[in-house]
Parts: sequence; C-alpha cells; structure tokens
Amino acid sequence: MRDCLYISLLMLHISAGCNLSNDQKIIDVTGYTGGSVLLPCSCDDPKSTVNTFTWEIDTGYEWMNVFKHEKYRGRLKLFNETSPANLSLLISDLRDEDKGIYGCKTEPHSVTYVSLTVTGCDLNRRTHTVEVTGFLGESVVLPCSCTESLAKPDQIKWTFVKNDEEIYPSEHIERYKNRRKLINQTNPGNLSLHLSSLTKEDQGVYQCSVSNMFIFIRLHVKVLYIH
Repeated sequence: MRDCLYISLLMLHISAGCNLSNDQKIIDVTGYTGGSVLLPCSCDDPKSTVNTFTWEIDTGYEWMNVFKHEKYRGRLKLFNETSPANLSLLISDLRDEDKGIYGCKTEPHSVTYVSLTVTGCDLNRRTHTVEVTGFLGESVVLPCSCTESLAKPDQIKWTFVKNDEEIYPSEHIERYKNRRKLINQTNPGNLSLHLSSLTKEDQGVYQCSVSNMFIFIRLHVKVLYIH
C-alpha cells in the first residue's frame, strides 16, 4: 500500500511539471552595453521535469521567441542542460536594443517576466578642454571615459582635430602606427588613449567621441630636461 502511494505521488510530481518560483512576477534586471546579463528563471522544485519552455520578448505588438530572432544569433546561452530546473537565460555582447520585457514560459501556464534595462556609455564630459602635458620621446595618456565604468560603447573614435585625422580605430595614419592604443583591457568604460614616442607634431587638440557625444583634450609636448 505504501509503495502504491509512493508511485502515485511520483507520477503526480512528474505530471505536474515545472511551476516557476516567480510565477506571474516581474523581475528587474540591469545590464551594461558590451557586457553580459543573466535573466533569472527557475522551477520552484529543483527536481521538476520540464517538458517545454520558451523565452520570448515583447516586441510591442507580439511575443517573439528570442531563439528565432536574428539579432540574438550567437549571443544566448541556457543552463537547463546541466541543471534541468534552471531555465535562466544569459545574453552576451549586450546592446541598447536588447532592453525590454522578457517572458520565461513553461507549459501549461506558468510564466516569469524579466524587465531588462541596458545602460550605455555616456561620456564624462567637462565644460572646458582638458589640458595634458607629455614629453618628447615619452608616453602620455589622453583621458576619456564613460560615466558607467562597466558600459562599453558600440563605437569609439579618437581624432587629431588640427588635421582632421582619425587616429583610432583607423590605422591609416602612418605616423601614429604602433604608437597608440586604448587602455581599457580590464575596464570597458575607460576609453583613454595611450600615445607613445611623442613628437612635437603630436601637440594639439584631440577629440574623443562616442555616438553624438565628444570631449576635447589639448596635448602639450615639452622637452624633458634632466639636471
């Protein structure tokens, strides 16, 4: 009798499927452009069996399966293969257009909503031109950064204003070749430019621009006197 009761309860558990732990709730999540973000979704019982589930985004006029949406190609990862009750979705290389309302839906009618906010790069802008001094033959850093250190802009451009020369990311200007690089390896919001082997011709005003935002840095190149 006890064995029959156990089997009945087990069958009921399997047939019940996955009830989401945040069923019908909205979870607020914030990510940063260029980074990754996890949209949480899981069954309330870690031993649940999930037969069917989907991740969809509200496009404004319909719900669309994100795995069938071209803009997400190569940027999505699920965790249910290693942990069947964990239905969370990881989105990498975040873009501003990824923001919106997402739905994690299981059969028959359990759903968790995630409201994703994507924070982009706003430049730390000043009302005046930044003055920087470097020395002949030495290196210098021209400062430029996003207000959010974790936000990475889609595009960053450095220009030498005097000659209207794009020195980054373009590599066409011969005299800057192998002498300039960004220093944001560990901090995506740091857009500062490192210039090495300074010459007198490097002196002048530089522009750091992101989208329609920009700042100016005036570089003074002096002779280093050693007493």
